[in-house]
Amino acid sequence: MTDRIPVSDADIAREFRLRHVRGSPGDAVTNPALRICLTNCAELRKKQKRTDQSTPDGKRLAAGDTE
Repeated sequence: MTDRIPVSDADIAREFRLRHVRGSPGDAVTNPALRICLTNCAELRKKQKRTDQSTPDGKRLAAGDTE
C-alpha cells in the first residue's frame, strides 16, 4: 500500500459538497461507508493537486529553468 495522505473532516465535507452528494455534510463524517468513499476521493484530489504544483509554469519553461 502506498503512503496515505492525511484527510481531515473538513476535506471530507468539501468533497461532499463538490460531488453534490445528497444529505448533510455531518452524514458524510458519521456514515462509515460514505466516509471511506469520500476519503478516497479527497486523497485522490490532493494527490492530483500535488502533482499539478510540481510542473514548472510558462515563464520558467520559456527561461529554460525546469529544475
